[in-house]
Amino acid sequence: MPRSLTAILMFLAAALAASAGSVRAQPAAADWNITQLMQQLAAVKSASAHFVERKYLRLLKEPLVDSGTLVYRAPDQLRKDTLEPQIEKMAIDGDRLSIERDGKTQTLQLEQYPEIWVIIEGIRATLAGDLVTLKRYYRVGLQGAAVSWQLSLVPSDPKIEKLIRSIRIFGDGAHVRRIVTDEAGGDHTDMTITEGQP
Repeated sequence: MPRSLTAILMFLAAALAASAGSVRAQPAAADWNITQLMQQLAAVKSASAHFVERKYLRLLKEPLVDSGTLVYRAPDQLRKDTLEPQIEKMAIDGDRLSIERDGKTQTLQLEQYPEIWVIIEGIRATLAGDLVTLKRYYRVGLQGAAVSWQLSLVPSDPKIEKLIRSIRIFGDGAHVRRIVTDEAGGDHTDMTITEGQP
């Protein structure tokens, strides 16, 4: 298993941020809703972003801070390169998750890890703008307006609920600015996103 479920969750959520941030068109406020947001996401075929991720663990007084780059290529390629404080590369290509650290690469077949698979499929559905599939895995909520919104993803599978409580994505227009993942055990991760490379 990967060393940190939080790392995988934030990798996937950050890929969503990278794709959403690259869309420029913004619908009129009166027309903006979950359908409009999904249409914007579906229009993205590739994107890159810079991230700063703070992991708050109950056992530590200060958060762990990572930073690096994100890349998304439709329909199913996601990459997270952590550059600071240690180099680590995570990539999803189809049904494979690869993690490269300290010169060694570990590859997982996702069907062998159903909980991770469900999380990935949920995020892929978001990236693809597929609300029907997204709702199969999550209870989806949207609050706010186009200029300041929050998308909530709450797992509908009890097994996933034992791992994470929610993924909350904050943005304005077509730009994702912040992602918070709350784990069932009380730890949480807070990621800020900047479009383009660092």
